[in-house]
Amino acid sequence: MDAKRRYQRYAVIRDGETNVQSKVLVEGEVVRLVNFSVGGLCIILSKKPLPPGVVSVSAEFENRGKIDLIGKVVRMQKEGDMWRIAIDLTKIYKLDTLRKV
Repeated sequence: MDAKRRYQRYAVIRDGETNVQSKVLVEGEVVRLVNFSVGGLCIILSKKPLPPGVVSVSAEFENRGKIDLIGKVVRMQKEGDMWRIAIDLTKIYKLDTLRKV
């Protein structure tokens, strides 16, 4: 794990390399999940950036359920015609009390 990261980050396996397929929506728009941790997630959003601030996140895992979260956009980086966006969950859910592993 990168020493600068507070929580372990997990990369998402794409293109049918995993048994669980998920659908992730941010503010109602389907996005591509790049990686995630207890403290946040990184997504790729096509064509338009999200304004900094609070956003709703919803993840559906086939027949295994759905989770709705609220996060805060903390970073955006343009990549070609797409945007890489970091969403922080730690402040909304007060995760700063968790121990680093």
